[in-house]
Order: sequence, then structure tokens, then C-alpha cells
Amino acid sequence: MMSCKEVLEALSSYIDEDLRKEVAAEMNKHIGLCSHCRAELDTITMTIRLYRHEPAPEVPADCHERLVKVLEIEKMKRRQDPTSSGA
Repeated sequence: MMSCKEVLEALSSYIDEDLRKEVAAEMNKHIGLCSHCRAELDTITMTIRLYRHEPAPEVPADCHERLVKVLEIEKMKRRQDPTSSGA
């Protein structure tokens, strides 16, 4: 059976239904028996549901423009830095 650590590390993929059937079945079994992991799943699931009903916040135009400029500057810095990995 999976450990709590393994379940918690894969919880996002579990919620997104992005796991192999065998792994999802193991997680179902663990979550059914472990109140801690079940509480974690319930908390995350409820948070996702609550935020889906909230309208997306508006970003002020000047904030958006500043962000774009900062990203452009960082992009130029990476091009000039020969030690940059490009990631």
C-alpha cells in the first residue's frame, strides 16, 4: 500500500485524474483508510470548488505593463548571460 508521503505527493495528479488506473486504485484504497490523507484531499477539493465560483481578479493595466517590462528585461539578461541555462 502507498505511504502518506506518496499519496500527498501525487494528490494533484489524483484530483486531475491524471494517474494510471493502478495508482489511482492504490490511492483510493489508502485515502479510504487514512483520515489524514482523506482530510487533505477534502480540503484541496473544497478549495478548488470555492475558487471556481470566484470571478478572476482584474489586474490593473499599469501593473500588467510593469510585469511585461520586467519579463522582457529578464529575457534580455538571460540572452546576455553565457552561464544561463535558458530555463
